[in-house]
Amino acid sequence: MDAEFWNHRYARDDFVYGTEPNDFVAEVAARIPPGPVLCLAEGEGRNAVYLASLGHAVTAVDLSMVALGKAQKLAAVHGVKIETVVADLAAYRIEPGAWAGDCSDLGAPAPAAAAKRARASCGRTAVWRRVRARSLYAGATDL
Repeated sequence: MDAEFWNHRYARDDFVYGTEPNDFVAEVAARIPPGPVLCLAEGEGRNAVYLASLGHAVTAVDLSMVALGKAQKLAAVHGVKIETVVADLAAYRIEPGAWAGDCSDLGAPAPAAAAKRARASCGRTAVWRRVRARSLYAGATDL
């Protein structure tokens, strides 16, 4: 799935997955220590905005500029700031040791590979969930 697919998917007035963080992120967010958090395949920003509301400096990365535009609007509604980066996660460079945590909710191989790189380079905690057609893999790992 390319940027055109995701831009089309998110090009609607409402939020495809809602505006509240997914249950898994809300459940484990307290395990992320203070500091910057990297959110990969972030989409419309619901998890990034939630983590920013907890005091984290959040960088949200996604292939869809439409989704990240909506993420910025959601952040403004909630009175928080997030940094957004439009990037293909297969090629996105993750700065080693720059992150207190990684938060990723993934459903495709390229983002999953990026999440693996993020977990290896984040300072302390990785919060991730990988969704496949028939299964769910989730973990919150203190590194």
